Amino acid sequence: MKSNKFMGMALSLVLALSLLLAGCGGNSGNGKTGDAGQSNGDNGGNAAETAAPKPKETVTLKAYFPGDKPVGFDEVLQAVNEKLKNDNIGAQLNINFLPWSDYGNSVAVKMSAGEEFDMYLDAPWLSMNQMIASNSILELDAMVAERQELKASIPEEMWEYNKFNGKIMGIPLGTTQGPVYGLLIRKDLREKYGLPEIKTLEDLEKFLYTVKEQEKDIRPFVINGIKADKLPFILSESANMALDEVLEIGVNMFAYSVKDKKVVGQWESPMIADAFERVTKYYKDGILSKNIAQEQNAETLFKQGKYAATYYAADGVEGLKYSEMLKDGSDKLEVFIPNGDQAKPYTAFQQWNFLCIPASSKHAELAMDVSNWLSIKENHDLMEYGIPGKDWEAIGDSSYKVLSNYSFPGYTLTWRPTLNRTPDTMTEDDKKWFDFSTDPANFTLSPTAGFTFDAEKVKTEYAKITPFHDSLFLPLAQGLLPADKGKEQLDSKIMSVGGQKVIDEIQAQIDAITAGK
Repeated sequence: MKSNKFMGMALSLVLALSLLLAGCGGNSGNGKTGDAGQSNGDNGGNAAETAAPKPKETVTLKAYFPGDKPVGFDEVLQAVNEKLKNDNIGAQLNINFLPWSDYGNSVAVKMSAGEEFDMYLDAPWLSMNQMIASNSILELDAMVAERQELKASIPEEMWEYNKFNGKIMGIPLGTTQGPVYGLLIRKDLREKYGLPEIKTLEDLEKFLYTVKEQEKDIRPFVINGIKADKLPFILSESANMALDEVLEIGVNMFAYSVKDKKVVGQWESPMIADAFERVTKYYKDGILSKNIAQEQNAETLFKQGKYAATYYAADGVEGLKYSEMLKDGSDKLEVFIPNGDQAKPYTAFQQWNFLCIPASSKHAELAMDVSNWLSIKENHDLMEYGIPGKDWEAIGDSSYKVLSNYSFPGYTLTWRPTLNRTPDTMTEDDKKWFDFSTDPANFTLSPTAGFTFDAEKVKTEYAKITPFHDSLFLPLAQGLLPADKGKEQLDSKIMSVGGQKVIDEIQAQIDAITAGK
């Protein structure tokens, strides 16, 4: 090969020299001919320099994602594949959607049966830990390092703190960097009664009790029962502050005390004790619905104007549910974030969705090339938002106007914090807090960052504890169980089925993570 390459170079040199001599001869005999000869030489050189690379053979990459196929997806995928071809990536996508109800099992069966596919959505809450343990998915560190657009589109903190045993086992898919909780408030009702902007829990309480006393057809506060376990993190004086304890470590009902470096039950955490007391009071006084345990229609009830406040999270999703309330041109909604003016929440930068590549894939490098290609804004926008002018219209670099019903589940493939656009229907408050939540600089690194609980050693005890979340912890968080009684019952029940063994195992795993910090 080296000999052939050398001969080719020598032949090219002789040819170039002969052309140069011909050009010189032309110049000496006839100026026009010489000009033409020189011009032809320039054109030939530019053509060689700008010649398009040889088209790559197109390989079809198969992907599996959960959920229903988006409206208009076939047309968008065709446009994506055409652009992949025009950009000479050497790939086209064959994306298949599987029902949520059986997604995890379906993918596991396909993998165990040896079916060849190249990418899929996995997560710790699906089967990712098992897939890693069985060497069924590929480590991606080296391939990520070689793809700069992909690497740059995701903050370094997301890469670092979403590793498994120190390795990148999937591309972390997310937009926000940590939890920011609060309430969505009817601003028009606040102004109706001359109340100041809500900045503290005291202000919130005055607003809720005023609505209860003054409004006949509007109740104070609605939240779906299943989400009520977030109330202790919203209705506490320590909410959204990096104070003594990390309250969410990815293990339901448990917390980690920074001060004592000990794992504790959330029900016995002094940092949110005030929240449990407040929830008990609100339920007793009718601020919270008596039907909170069964409530599933909070979103609809709030949009119908039957409640003055509801749950909010700065995740780019929750606030958008209520944008239709502002179609009349009013400005009747606002966001309240407890301690918002000094918020600096703890975060582990943990994401819950990952794009993984099966170890059986024959096209891993190409799949990563496509992920890199999707990390370029123009390509990202095409897949995520659809065909420009048909499905959406750009508004600057960070917003867009929706033109169709196309809605791609970005959490499966395209979520990149640095490339995200927000719809023009997003309220000013919602956009403010969503932008806040996407910036790593607004959070405090949790000392437990990198910890993911592996319950294998205590799976029997953990299985016995888990049901107490719904049967005791949720009623405590909802106010149905008074704070004192609920805490006592939780502690007694959990400890009676091996709770201390589970706590000790969580403690050991966190100690292993924090030992090197």
